[in-house]
Amino acid sequence: MSTTLRHSDTCQVKLAKSSKTVEAVVSQFIFEDKLDIILNKSVKLTLKWNGRCYEGIGAGMDVESNGPTVVKTQTGIRG
Repeated sequence: MSTTLRHSDTCQVKLAKSSKTVEAVVSQFIFEDKLDIILNKSVKLTLKWNGRCYEGIGAGMDVESNGPTVVKTQTGIRG
């Protein structure tokens, strides 16, 4: 058996200073390690896993996110 992780293309990102939540596009995602997002089609940020959420600093903003929705599927011997 094999386990496959699939994630959504977008995620919710919270801006720390204003407590505002915006939607970001997921560029690259490594489960519980790294999350690369794109805000407003122009700002690319890298968020690191801190044990409970992804957080990072960029473009004068402190941001945090729970990451994209992840679905785990298991495949059997026959696919």
